[in-house]
Amino acid sequence: MIRSALHRYTDLALTSLLRGVRLYEDGFGDRESLMRLVDAVGRVAREDPLPELELRWDEARTSGTTRERHGRFASPALDLPPESRDVHLLWLDPIQQEARPREVVVLLAATGEEGFFTRRRFAAPLVASGRAVLLVENPFYGARRPRGQRGPGLRTVRDQFAMNLATVLEGRAIAGWLASERHPKIVLSGYSQGGIMAAFVSALVPFATGCVPRGAGARVEAIFTKGALSRAMDWQRLARELGSRAEAAAYFESCLAPVRVDRHPAPLAAHACIVVGARHDAFVPPEETEALHRHWPGSELRWDEAGHVTAALLGQRGHQRAILDAFARLPITR
Repeated sequence: MIRSALHRYTDLALTSLLRGVRLYEDGFGDRESLMRLVDAVGRVAREDPLPELELRWDEARTSGTTRERHGRFASPALDLPPESRDVHLLWLDPIQQEARPREVVVLLAATGEEGFFTRRRFAAPLVASGRAVLLVENPFYGARRPRGQRGPGLRTVRDQFAMNLATVLEGRAIAGWLASERHPKIVLSGYSQGGIMAAFVSALVPFATGCVPRGAGARVEAIFTKGALSRAMDWQRLARELGSRAEAAAYFESCLAPVRVDRHPAPLAAHACIVVGARHDAFVPPEETEALHRHWPGSELRWDEAGHVTAALLGQRGHQRAILDAFARLPITR
């Protein structure tokens, strides 16, 4: 009980420290545009055609035993600000035998994660194991941050929906490109927001991928309206638009209704999916992590004895191990 309280206190303490970074300081944004995005989220399906990519790669460079390349392509998402329309990638793989196709893990960004520094460090043991790692910069973050946005704090709820929809569409496109390049196995992963987005992408591609969503759940309503993240949101600004905080929360929840992984079929290789949760998470309710596991028959559920923040700091080795285990469970299909 004491340990659980300490982990949850750490989660809540982080949101207190981040009070200067307010999410949605410009409110809901254009609500007509927001509702178009909500509708688009509800219509994404596994059967949708996978976009063809025209990737542009910078010259490769080496660092130790790792080769890295920066790449770009035009996002298939249409509703993005100009600064966010080019997708930025970082490809990491071992130098030895670099010409042959490799098993690839795609790592998506956590909330507020700008640039590649943190994920590059996380990827090092995976590259050392012989895998390639592809890191994707989220729209609205880092090199894709729109003019006028301060840091990674999204200015409107509409921007949140635009970012997450684009991340899923871009993830589908990247997975399709990797399959067309005949990489034998693909695993999608990420932490927190990155884990949720990885789960959506794995469920929405028409071929077998592994998936390791960590710090994620089947639905997101509670994350935004009741969990620790809600303490970082500018509820006063949102309430002014709708009349009260209760009305703002109800409207937000109605927008979030289609944002649930369990609306979609399980990934085609659910046995190669390992869901990793934190038992004392104040951001993502553990019951939502359990719900995601139940919705993917054949998947495995693993727990960190941690909160959301302490799991991010202390659970990286377990996350890396889960990714390698997911590769081992995937059949070679390409």
